Amino acid sequence: MHLQKLFQRFLLLTFLTVLPQQTSAQAVLALFFGDKIQSDKVSVGLYFAGQSSYITNTDDSKNSLGLAIGAYTDIKLGESNKWMITNFMSFKCPKGMKDIPLNYEVIENADYPADSRIQRKLTYFEIVPLLRYKFTPSLSVAAGPQFGVRIKSKDLYIDEREDGSTSTVEYKTKDYFTRFDAGLAADLQYVLEKGEGIHFNLRFCSGLTNIYKSNVPFTGHNQYFHFGVGVPIGGSKKQK
Repeated sequence: MHLQKLFQRFLLLTFLTVLPQQTSAQAVLALFFGDKIQSDKVSVGLYFAGQSSYITNTDDSKNSLGLAIGAYTDIKLGESNKWMITNFMSFKCPKGMKDIPLNYEVIENADYPADSRIQRKLTYFEIVPLLRYKFTPSLSVAAGPQFGVRIKSKDLYIDEREDGSTSTVEYKTKDYFTRFDAGLAADLQYVLEKGEGIHFNLRFCSGLTNIYKSNVPFTGHNQYFHFGVGVPIGGSKKQK
């Protein structure tokens, strides 16, 4: 048990080094009060996910890969242990696409090499509250809304030259993307140790809102698949 707690706290300290300052306080609470937060009805943990994202209506492009970092809370409903509310918070949720043709550029009068392709990088703070049904203590499905607030956005114009070198031109794009994003999410989860251990999640999110502002002559919605791992903080009362 002591080794497990040391491992959890090592993960959380690593986690703190990549968090924005304004969100670090939540992780600190989990680090020092994880055992107090945990109960028979409530559990919390850290969440990391490899994410493959894309933007609809963007032909001849490739999915963008990234790492989502956040936390989760599980709240059991009723006495049957079949239903729960799961809330995921991603402090850093990467979205976008890469290898985008130039006809999807949003920057007016941008200066870049003629053979460039665009990498569109968007980062959101995201909340995904889901209603979860458990088939067994370990296996469950969930669905619900997804809400995001854009915190960063930029386009990279990348030119891969014949000699193997690469030229990159970067433009900030906050004036071309809406601040808020919303959609629907579906999630498949498996939890080790009969529902008390590490979580493994497969999730699909489909955006319902146009991510571009009115000054952009086309539309697009964020969508992504990801594989996540949740590490519980503290221990359940059964383990104490």
